[in-house]
Amino acid sequence: MTEHPHLHVIMPAGGLSFDKTHWVHTKKSNDFFIHYKVLSRKFRGKKNFSSLLNSLYKKAWVVNIQKSFARPQKVLEYLSPYVFRIAISDRRIKKVKNGVVHFMVKDYRRNGIFRKQKLEINEFIRRFLLHVLPQGFFKVRYYGIFANTCRKKNIAKAKELLSIEKAAQRQEDIEDGRQTWEKQDTIWVKIMEGIKQHVKLNCPVCKKGRMQFVGVVPGYGHGFVALE
Repeated sequence: MTEHPHLHVIMPAGGLSFDKTHWVHTKKSNDFFIHYKVLSRKFRGKKNFSSLLNSLYKKAWVVNIQKSFARPQKVLEYLSPYVFRIAISDRRIKKVKNGVVHFMVKDYRRNGIFRKQKLEINEFIRRFLLHVLPQGFFKVRYYGIFANTCRKKNIAKAKELLSIEKAAQRQEDIEDGRQTWEKQDTIWVKIMEGIKQHVKLNCPVCKKGRMQFVGVVPGYGHGFVALE
């Protein structure tokens, strides 16, 4: 509930070459792109309006770099709350009384525990509106190979090139007598798929069918749910 403008930036480990004939990988030493202190100075150096430049040079720009996630799905799970949620959810607002809003906040300085906080209603609204984007701003922007105008073609090309590269590397390993490993789905993949597709049979008569909601029958108190 305090103002803290910041960016989340995700980039692939490499990119298409300028002529789009091959995939350019990052350096293999520790699969590390750039140190956070170097990146903070880079960001700071990009600020080119003189009215703020001198004051910003005196400040330490905070940059945090995390290891890559295991799967793309994890990236989406991490980013989706930032992209789609609002400043504060209804369930965290406990009451509004005598012009004061009582709500819960997550205290990251205390291991992320929730604690009670209250604000005068006008201050609460002011802080809430800080999270409303100005006209012309967007929560998510795409650049490079993910730019909207050419995303589909670039992603398809990248997959094609990486697939060819992987096949060529595997063939080279076989010819050189090196042991090759190919990732395969384990039995747990099939088990989890079976769990997801499992339908509980809940008919008390035949024990074979699944009852479905068809409507509410009036005349049974507040209503009777009819199943078949």
